[in-house]
Amino acid sequence: MSRLILWIVLTLGLIALEYFRRREWRRSLVALGTFAWIVGLGFAGMTMRAVLPFFALHIVLLILAWGALIYYLYVRRYLWWAFLLPLSTLGIFILFNFLEGSRYEP
Repeated sequence: MSRLILWIVLTLGLIALEYFRRREWRRSLVALGTFAWIVGLGFAGMTMRAVLPFFALHIVLLILAWGALIYYLYVRRYLWWAFLLPLSTLGIFILFNFLEGSRYEP
């Protein structure tokens, strides 16, 4: 858990460092919004803990999205599809629950 907090602080530090280095507030705002999106999808993904393959795939795609955010900070190319991939695992999980049910109901 402490490593996760360290990665969050380092990412916020990188965003702040890029802002102070280049003074591009729009790029920094996009990076902060994307970071909030990734963290929000991380919290929303906790609902999938009951189905371990979906949860593991969701974590891997969150790590990919985090890497795409770092890529955006340094290369300045926004990979929008990488930030939507964790949302696809949530959508598939909700679709399967809608079709088959949660299997935890009496």
